[in-house]
Amino acid sequence: MKRLLAIVPKGSAVLAATTLLSYILGLVRDRSFAHMFGASRALDAYNAAFLLPDFLFNVLVASGIAAAVVPIYLDLQSRDEKKSEQYASTVLTVSSMVMGAVALVVFFFATPLSALVAPGFSVGERESVAHIMRILAISPIFFAASNTFGSLLVARRKFFYYGLSPVFYNAGIIFGVYFLAPYWGVTGVAIGTVGGAFLHMFLRYIDVRSLGMRFRATWAVKTGEFKKTLRLMAPKMIGHPVELATFWAFTALASTQPEGSIATLNFARNFQSVPVSMIGIVLATTYFAHFSEHWIVRSRKEFVAVLRRALGVVGIASVFSAVIVIVLRVQIIDIFLGGQAFTHDAVIATAALLGYFALSIPLEALSHILVRAWYATHNTTVPVAGSVAAFVVAAGGAWLLMPTYGMSALAIGFVAGSALKIGILAVGLPFRLRRI
Repeated sequence: MKRLLAIVPKGSAVLAATTLLSYILGLVRDRSFAHMFGASRALDAYNAAFLLPDFLFNVLVASGIAAAVVPIYLDLQSRDEKKSEQYASTVLTVSSMVMGAVALVVFFFATPLSALVAPGFSVGERESVAHIMRILAISPIFFAASNTFGSLLVARRKFFYYGLSPVFYNAGIIFGVYFLAPYWGVTGVAIGTVGGAFLHMFLRYIDVRSLGMRFRATWAVKTGEFKKTLRLMAPKMIGHPVELATFWAFTALASTQPEGSIATLNFARNFQSVPVSMIGIVLATTYFAHFSEHWIVRSRKEFVAVLRRALGVVGIASVFSAVIVIVLRVQIIDIFLGGQAFTHDAVIATAALLGYFALSIPLEALSHILVRAWYATHNTTVPVAGSVAAFVVAAGGAWLLMPTYGMSALAIGFVAGSALKIGILAVGLPFRLRRI
């Protein structure tokens, strides 16, 4: 036990437990989707409408927050507490205002924008997508604030409320399915999603306030730290949302397939992402501050030692998880989604797609560790290059293979892209560490 605690950083257990709880509710959410709507066009419309607001949030806000705030805030806090709070307030103000402006654009132009996410839908079906998209456009405003609070909590190694917030987000969606959807259909689910996004933000805000931090509207965008954030953000605006762009492309391709194909894609991806999040993202998040601190004090030996431990733990655990998912894929889908509106044919189709996606579990989990290591060195360019290359291979490969392999082509392309990305990250990192 002591040896395990020495390998895994403090906070991993807390974050793993809250992430597990979040994914349990996520499975309840998906089961409620499957039983209420089945593999239907209504659920296809909700999933398609979700893409654009989430994509714009990741391009314009989450890209900079994920890569820059933690190391910059830690560096500032070690030198000047007042400036670190001013920096945090500025990030909060700017990100919230940006997403507020985006929400207005999406609201007024939702109808033409719906053709971008679901080109295979009929005119009436795209109007349903546009209606849901207008509601979901509110969520990124809350997520912009929540991600700022979350970055501060990661920097301070406070993981309980940080990890618990997605639980409340999923609870909001489930509330929408069971209590609003019976009256308003999939529109009720969209309203529940917005409510869950608010709870996601509010929970993190409470924890940040408990640390004694106070926020006020601040526009200190000319400071060196905020300018550095923008410099780090520029390449990340391309790289961070690449995964979303990949599944945007996958959704567009799936919209040309039979009814329910988008729902099948999302269900398979959601189950594949459980071990990736539980292993790769949890450990990458808790190791991130360690990487950043070792880079700040220029301790190459410690940086490499921590990185090796992280890669070893994640590699072993993620390979084991992938094997389990591949072997039990049909049983997993049948137990959690099968029944009521989700037919046996839908179970088999989803399980088949999940089997292919599971091959990418170790690759994706390890890439989260390597990406955080690059971010800690204040370099976002190489991870972006890897992400863009992965997108080209994943989307291009899926498009080329779909006439032959159908929906399975999406997962095959994703595995090939993930392999290329991890190769680029792993080969380049030793050269970067020579700067220590």
